[in-house]
Amino acid sequence: MPTESPEMLAGQDIIYFAQGKWDGLWRSRQQLMSIFARKNRVLYVEGRPTLRFALHAFVGKDLRRSDLHLSSVRQVSENLFVCRFPIWAPESDRFPLKRLTRTVGWLFIQHALRKLHMSRPIVWLSQPSMVDLIEAIPSACLRVYHVYDEYGGYCGLTPASRHQIEELEKRMMELVDIVIVSSKRLYDAKSSLHANTYFVPHGVNYKAYTAALRDPYIPDGLRSIKAPRLGYVGLISDKLDLQMIGELAQNHANWSLVFVGEARVSTQRDIWQALISMSNVHYLGEVEVSQVPYYIKGFDVGLVPYVLNRYAENAQPLKVYDYLAAGLPIASVDVPAVREFGQYIHVTERPRDFSQAVEAALADTTPERCQARRNIAAQHTWEVRVEQLSDVLQTHLATKFQNERKSVSRYD
Repeated sequence: MPTESPEMLAGQDIIYFAQGKWDGLWRSRQQLMSIFARKNRVLYVEGRPTLRFALHAFVGKDLRRSDLHLSSVRQVSENLFVCRFPIWAPESDRFPLKRLTRTVGWLFIQHALRKLHMSRPIVWLSQPSMVDLIEAIPSACLRVYHVYDEYGGYCGLTPASRHQIEELEKRMMELVDIVIVSSKRLYDAKSSLHANTYFVPHGVNYKAYTAALRDPYIPDGLRSIKAPRLGYVGLISDKLDLQMIGELAQNHANWSLVFVGEARVSTQRDIWQALISMSNVHYLGEVEVSQVPYYIKGFDVGLVPYVLNRYAENAQPLKVYDYLAAGLPIASVDVPAVREFGQYIHVTERPRDFSQAVEAALADTTPERCQARRNIAAQHTWEVRVEQLSDVLQTHLATKFQNERKSVSRYD
């Protein structure tokens, strides 16, 4: 198994602006920042509350004492800190509140940086809407824009919203030093917009799955569900083809469908409610990140049941690496990111044939095939990804340092 490179980025301060919270089901951002924090100081800034959310919290009195603190910075590990915006500092995109809330947000960020004595951090941004934060930290030594999805391809967006996202992203590209993308399709789309665009795919915590597979423990809530268990772990949203899943559950009453993760469904809300009311569909909710490998190893098949659209064409499902690390056979719709693992994943080109992919996966359970899938996952650890990112960051930091020295020397 690949090990951590001794050349990993070290001695830097990193401020990572995230869309979601640190706790809950981990995504690539938590994995990457937890590893970077082994040799660097990291401030992970959680997503900012909206004005509507803040008003509901105040009116409904759904407040905790910590929501009102001036400084909501907590230490997670020796070099890793998590910052949460207080409820009184929401954001608004409407005039005239936009300028006011933006200024309050900037002041809060600068307060957190001063508290941690971070003067020249690497600023890491993950959404087009975060472009204004670049101005909040003028002392940044490097600005990184990490593109995980084709944000303009999200379901339910109006043409006006899609255009706004695309314009924000163009502005972001003009201001950052580096663009990181998580899929080859995204690289094809973004590399023409920024000269310093790099493809670094998702990874997996391989050690966690190795430990889980050696442990006979399976969570009680999963153990009680009848096999075969077809499982999905991750965000449950409109990116999933819930109609296809419902037909799968209805036509195969002897199969148990299991969902683990946050449910955030809007346009398919009625379909989701009907789905989880079925006797062979089980929604287990969110679980601790340390428990995820124990749930996945208890599945018989891992599912990638996306809606085939622009979002899916550019996505690189994080769960694929988790399923492979558990040695799990996988049934997937035909999205580009799974094709590189084609011989290890059972893919269907047509949603109506998804049950055939599941049947093929259920038959693909020999110890040799299980180990082959794990061997592939071992080549894609998060440590390997951090090593790749470190090479990019160190190259650009060195170039910036040299340019700054040349600039200073001109005025000596």
